Amino acid sequence: MYTAINRKVQVVALFQNGKIIPKIFKWQSRDYKVHEISLYYTERDGKSINHYFGILTSDGNVFKLSFNNLSLIWILQEVWSE
Repeated sequence: MYTAINRKVQVVALFQNGKIIPKIFKWQSRDYKVHEISLYYTERDGKSINHYFGILTSDGNVFKLSFNNLSLIWILQEVWSE
């Protein structure tokens, strides 16, 4: 089951060799370390491109983050839970 969040979050990411690699993000005053990127895809929205990431954190939580290449804003889209 997933819960839609749709909130801006702070993210530490690497931009390396044309790839975006989120490493840590902050949500509800807590830092989450990215253990694995399990999903990646893009969607065009007019002139901008939204990059979507399925994230598995080091504590076993699953999140969906997005990054907009024009606004440079990260959004926590969803949280999965059992």
